[in-house]
Amino acid sequence: MAFNVAATARWLDRVDRNRATVGWWPKPHMPADERTAYRVQDAFLKKVIPRQGKVVGYKIGLTAPAIWEQTGLRSPAYGPIRAKRVFTGGKHTVRADRWTRLGAELEIVLTVGADLPRKTAKPWDRESIADYVGGAQAGFELIEDRGADYSRLTAFALIMDLGWNGGSLLAKPPRDWRKVDLGALEGSIAFDGEVVARGKSSDVLGHCYNSLAWLANKLAEHGKPLKAGTIVSSGSMVACQFVPAGSTAVGRIEGLGEVTLKHALK
Repeated sequence: MAFNVAATARWLDRVDRNRATVGWWPKPHMPADERTAYRVQDAFLKKVIPRQGKVVGYKIGLTAPAIWEQTGLRSPAYGPIRAKRVFTGGKHTVRADRWTRLGAELEIVLTVGADLPRKTAKPWDRESIADYVGGAQAGFELIEDRGADYSRLTAFALIMDLGWNGGSLLAKPPRDWRKVDLGALEGSIAFDGEVVARGKSSDVLGHCYNSLAWLANKLAEHGKPLKAGTIVSSGSMVACQFVPAGSTAVGRIEGLGEVTLKHALK
């Protein structure tokens, strides 16, 4: 039977509405190639926009050794960030009964400062993309992996499911971010005051601008613009940390701020 993009998007929408656990992906809803997986992402996105808001940014996943080891996957992938899932000010509370499994990833979040040209003479790279960065701050990407069995995980499943982006918690934007060496920062995640993970910004494809360049090139392949004001969660410095219900997670990146996420039971 031929793969059906619309049917898979409808199935995903039901999964999302029911907060269902998806240990591994059903075979009838697994596409044969990456581009088809992104077509499912686009179709599923249309269904969630009315309740989660328009696309205001992108997350980039599978960009660092800690994540590669955790998931068994290496190829970068992107997912859309929706407006009603962006939390500013550095602090936010989520309810445990609204998540299947909540993870936190520590990331440098970039803001695009100017519209990128639709066509370029050569692919974007770290140097050419730098002039289009308008801001940088610390952030948590809130991961909803639906209780996935990582031993059976595929990149296509992550792509179709909006990159598992359940939300983005942003630190207060630092004014002097341009004075910070974004390629040589250290970060940490603590649960209830105890550090559970540490990482370096250089682990994320060598530099967060490399992540941004990868995204710009991939979006161009898909005919999607990257415009001024877009936020880009550039990839986690640490393996995803699953936040216990009733606890508080704090993420810090030197020079870029701090975020606090409370995972409340009610």
